[in-house]
Amino acid sequence: MPNLRLGGDPGAEQGQVSAQELDRLVASHGLWLASDGRAGAKIDLPDANLIYAGFSQADLRQANFSGACLFNANLRECNLAHANLADANLQGASMVNVNLTGAKLQRANLDKAIISGANFEDADLAGARLRATNLLSANILHTQMRGADLTDANLAGAIARESTLDNVNLTDAKLMLVDFSDTSLKQAVFAGAVIFGAILNGADLADADLSSVQGLTQDQLDTAYGNSATRLPDAFVGYLMRAKPAGA
Repeated sequence: MPNLRLGGDPGAEQGQVSAQELDRLVASHGLWLASDGRAGAKIDLPDANLIYAGFSQADLRQANFSGACLFNANLRECNLAHANLADANLQGASMVNVNLTGAKLQRANLDKAIISGANFEDADLAGARLRATNLLSANILHTQMRGADLTDANLAGAIARESTLDNVNLTDAKLMLVDFSDTSLKQAVFAGAVIFGAILNGADLADADLSSVQGLTQDQLDTAYGNSATRLPDAFVGYLMRAKPAGA
């Protein structure tokens, strides 16, 4: 990732790819997609300075933005299916309804990004930062988020079924009505998280810390798995969670 000074410092825009050049690259990438690689050229911008870039509604499938700085970029309704955004800086980016199916987002910084309605199905966000990120109603189906930091993130209404959220930090996260069915949440930290109405059917909470979670009910726990190391609120002292069967 380029060593950029953000926050209004003019130095942050040094080496920035121009809007005209971006328009040319997007058009060429569209031709590359339409021709199955026989014409045009794939977008390949690793470590590029794309601060404040505008890509609204662009078809960016399979593009390479690994390590790029997309701070406060406009990616609303873009198609980034199978794109490479590993290690990218997407802080504050506008990504409403963006398609990130199968995208690579390992270790990406998505702090305070607006990603409501996004599709992360089959994407890899292992080790990503999503602190105070808006993920309202996002599709997180079959998604890899092991070790991600979702502190103070808003996932209300999200679909997070059959995903891997092991060792994820959900401190103060808004998890109302999230569907965690059959998702692995082993060693997850729910400190201060609001989990009212969340679906935990088949979720694996082994070694997870829910000791200060808000809105948890026995009905939710009865449908989930856990172990003796799963930490529950004081109201559930003596409650024994069922272990996940081998092979389940």
